[in-house]
Amino acid sequence: MRLFSYILASRAVYALLWFYLSPLLPAMSRDLHVSEAQLGFLPAAFIAGAAAAQIPASLAGSRIGDVRTAGLGLLLLGLGSALTAASPTWGAALALRAVAGVGAGLFFSTAGAALVALRPREAGRALGLYNASFNIGAFLGYYWGYVAEPLGWRIAAAAPGVAAAAMAPPLIMQGGFKHGARPSPSAIWLGLASFPLWGAVYAANSLAAAWLHYYRGLQASEAGAITSASMLSGLLGGFLGSIYDKAKDKRAVLLYSAVLSAAPMAALPYLPTAAAPLLVFTYGVAYTIYITAIYAEGSRSGAPASALAVINVVDMALGLNASYLFSFTMALSPPSAWEVDVGLALASALATFALAGRISSNKEMGPPGFEPGISRA
Repeated sequence: MRLFSYILASRAVYALLWFYLSPLLPAMSRDLHVSEAQLGFLPAAFIAGAAAAQIPASLAGSRIGDVRTAGLGLLLLGLGSALTAASPTWGAALALRAVAGVGAGLFFSTAGAALVALRPREAGRALGLYNASFNIGAFLGYYWGYVAEPLGWRIAAAAPGVAAAAMAPPLIMQGGFKHGARPSPSAIWLGLASFPLWGAVYAANSLAAAWLHYYRGLQASEAGAITSASMLSGLLGGFLGSIYDKAKDKRAVLLYSAVLSAAPMAALPYLPTAAAPLLVFTYGVAYTIYITAIYAEGSRSGAPASALAVINVVDMALGLNASYLFSFTMALSPPSAWEVDVGLALASALATFALAGRISSNKEMGPPGFEPGISRA
């Protein structure tokens, strides 16, 4: 398999390990004796680990190569996920989920930078495909409740981790691209603009299945299937990435996609459950356009791995708070959890509007990320 395709396949397995626990959370809460108000700490622990690894991942990629660093991250993600399934206590599950998050952090920016380096003049499309692979893997994760029904949540949680670890050695042996480790200041601004929406969507994608289970009375597996609609936009990933590449007014892509994410979140707690798949799909499409544009803009402003790492560390470090805010809020007032997400989405829209002056709507972009000193390992 060609390296570009293998990275995309690895990205899909990586994404499965982000969200496959979502439909398993009710079973985990019963087995490990925790309330629904505490469930938000599990996705938050994962993101805390991933955030901590973002800058080290960029530094490692500049020394041992982006592809090798991504492979090491995939290995750690797989092992941490498999061991989470064996957790005897909730505290152990949180700690091991954080370890898995460190692996995810090592993988994300370096694998994305490798794709940009392989397709330097199609950064938006390459990153659109990267996000498409993520959405496809995560889409499968939301159906993992059906796997857990006959096998139990522990076996269902362990199996994908083993698969991820098995996929890591070819990347570790490959090596791949080295890059300059100097981040661009614009990446920090992009992260600050995007973290509220990033956090809102991550919280929704991680906890909507639990929300539908507890407050709409759905089976956990059925609730996970509904939540998977947010990832169907992955089937359009290449096309959605091209929107940013081809847009004359790139500011409009960022602004309108952020605003569009808020509307279905506002409607979801008040409309019938039958409308939930369409609403979830709509905010998934809008978010995919938005975050692909953020990543593409960042990758054009300097070394791609460094830019993506900076954007992601800001998104994760600040956005992770949305997860436990969502879970605590839904325990107090179920509709309010979605109202908080709406506020976060609109905050990103306003921040993006404030950032618009820093983004030229008509500038010609050169090949992203290839500064002096970038080489192939």
